[in-house]
Amino acid sequence: MTRFGAAVFALLVLAGACSATSPTPQPTSTTLAQTPTTTRAPAPVSGTEGAPGLGDSYYPDLGNGGYDAQSYTVAITWDPAVGTLTGTTSMVAIATQNLSTFYVDFGELSLIEITVNGAAALASKTDSSDINLLVEPTQPIAVGETFELVITYSGRPATIRSVALPIDAGWTTAPDGTSYVVTEPDGAYSWFPVNDHPLDKALFRFEITVPDGITAVANGVNTEMITDIGSNTWIWEGTQPMAPYLATVVIGDVVIVNDEAGSAQSGIPIRNVLPPELAANPPAALALQGEMLNYFAEIFGPYPFATYGIASVEGFQAALENQTLSVFGADIVRSGFFETVLVHEIAHQWIGNWVSLADWSDIWLNEGFATYAEWLWEENQRGPQARDALIAEAYATVEGLAPLAPGAPPPDDLFAFSVYNRGGLALHALRQEVGDDTFFAILRRYTDRYANDNARTVDFIEVAQEVSGIDLSDLFNRWLYQPELPPLP
Repeated sequence: MTRFGAAVFALLVLAGACSATSPTPQPTSTTLAQTPTTTRAPAPVSGTEGAPGLGDSYYPDLGNGGYDAQSYTVAITWDPAVGTLTGTTSMVAIATQNLSTFYVDFGELSLIEITVNGAAALASKTDSSDINLLVEPTQPIAVGETFELVITYSGRPATIRSVALPIDAGWTTAPDGTSYVVTEPDGAYSWFPVNDHPLDKALFRFEITVPDGITAVANGVNTEMITDIGSNTWIWEGTQPMAPYLATVVIGDVVIVNDEAGSAQSGIPIRNVLPPELAANPPAALALQGEMLNYFAEIFGPYPFATYGIASVEGFQAALENQTLSVFGADIVRSGFFETVLVHEIAHQWIGNWVSLADWSDIWLNEGFATYAEWLWEENQRGPQARDALIAEAYATVEGLAPLAPGAPPPDDLFAFSVYNRGGLALHALRQEVGDDTFFAILRRYTDRYANDNARTVDFIEVAQEVSGIDLSDLFNRWLYQPELPPLP
């Protein structure tokens, strides 16, 4: 994520969620030997309630226990004239315990129908503001069983106040009528029912029905367009599992612009979603995406997804690294520092999206890495002296702000300035300590080991010590957890 700080550029916060998801088991056919047998009815399942949370140390209400989501199909019809949404979300999951009841995260849209495995189910909340929707199927679900939850709902989607900082998240409609979604770390539940924690990645398919003349874009690849009288249904599918907070849609008078040169350069199809005036005159930095993808593939490994690009929207004062489709405020796209933010969000595709957090308290892993990626890009483009100038500037700014320890930021200020810049400085200190060859070997082993998985700070430290053969506990303790800012290495 990228977030604005104070009015001056030095205070701009440049920022940008499990088990690896296995494919849904397919039915198999077995031929039985012709031997007389006695058929015995299966024993009834005695289930228990799934947990209303996944145990995050900062946000215990996010996510739910008792099952592992495998895939979501999010089908929505959006009426921009009146601002209403009708949706049907199907979640296919595998029970990780015997379930009599279980929870999904869901906001304040109105429930129309809910089924489990095709049979009507009961649903309840303790109050309307509670995000935990309790689902009671007609029959308990056995551990290891694949089941399908389908919820139909409608209403006026609205933003929610994030638990992490005093800004709105969720479904937003900009002044120009474009609707878009940004939801880090919470808010996916505001527009579809979901297990809203990065520990439970899943495959996503979006079916977005909008009136003629309106473009609808989501994560992944546009696989189909279904036309009807007066409307079109845009179908977008991801090819790799995704943390729910990265799910996004952009709907409005926007243009999908294919970057043919960048796609050829990187081997990754690049498509950008731009308002007409930016589509007609895109900023020069946008043409660097192919080169950026190639550069970070050398550092972190092959780009893990099927496509990439950005969406530019009016009114958003930040940027968010939604998987395959980062959402940028149009003012950032028009700014002189767009290239830096573009680098930041591309780096997040590996660190944050492919290697995801297991606990939100370790947010520096995402933001410190993406910030250091900015400095690496500066080094690659303009040399070590230019990199060192950025690092010195970041250090001075952190020092002047009485920096907090980035390894444990306040839960209500998760994206504090120090998380980005002192987190990046921690990585620079590591590089100075172990040398370039070992440092880049650490980065590559970390992304290899936790590819399409989740990690915590302790996991990164373990990799760093394993590769370097050095006890690095003191270095990480000083840079990540002690209030006093260490000297610039």
